[in-house]
Amino acid sequence: MAPNNDSGAFADQRLVLVCENAPERQHIIRAALEQLGFTMLPAATAEEGCERLRRHAFEIVIVDERFESNGVLDNPVLAFLNTMSINLRRHVFVVLLGREFKTFDNMMAFVRSVNVVVNLNDLPHLPAIIRKGLEDNNEFYRVLREMLIEVGRR
Repeated sequence: MAPNNDSGAFADQRLVLVCENAPERQHIIRAALEQLGFTMLPAATAEEGCERLRRHAFEIVIVDERFESNGVLDNPVLAFLNTMSINLRRHVFVVLLGREFKTFDNMMAFVRSVNVVVNLNDLPHLPAIIRKGLEDNNEFYRVLREMLIEVGRR
């Protein structure tokens, strides 16, 4: 099911789904996103997160590796993201928060099918991390997106 782009109250906002239950980390994430001009929609459960992904077009999804799971391998939100059609998934920038990751470890991001991994200790630097990650991602997909527009596919 495709996300609903005309999601009422959120129609003109740059949305970020945040799947993180620790209040202190949510606070840091919210402040970082507001600084960058994004609107945070937190999900209290994986079920709520997946339902929000069905209903809204999110520019960014931030997921703690242990959000309602024992780790990244059984994380239900990441599993849902991996079932999205590539045409939709390509337009969602996914940030995976973890305890053991090295921030910007591209191989780990590739292995986990996300755009960037962030060590929890680096959360105070989240605005710069997201800005750099989005710039890199946009440059990586620039030619593909231009081609898709040219052939009328986006």
